[in-house]
Amino acid sequence: MAYIYEVRFDINKNQMSQLEIGAPLERVIGYLRTLLPGEPGYVTSRAMYSIDDPDNTNLVIQSVWERWEDLENHKNSSLAEQKTLTEFGPHIDEDALKVCVYEEVT
Repeated sequence: MAYIYEVRFDINKNQMSQLEIGAPLERVIGYLRTLLPGEPGYVTSRAMYSIDDPDNTNLVIQSVWERWEDLENHKNSSLAEQKTLTEFGPHIDEDALKVCVYEEVT
């Protein structure tokens, strides 16, 4: 069974350049993708953004964990997505982040 940790927030069209290669937000996401595979129980991760509203884009970052204990350890680590985004990300307000945890349906 897998557990998914999801962090989402909105950016406006003026901030879309932050997702280009080498831009600060893209670097933070790349940083997470580089370090998360070293965490116990890590399965995979992905980052995506919505394309249906050109004025307001929703950015979603998900990581998948093998066991509940692995996810709990991740949530409390310095690599938890919302902690990393607010510490290193450009102009990301912690209040704007929405965190959801899912259990995979088997």
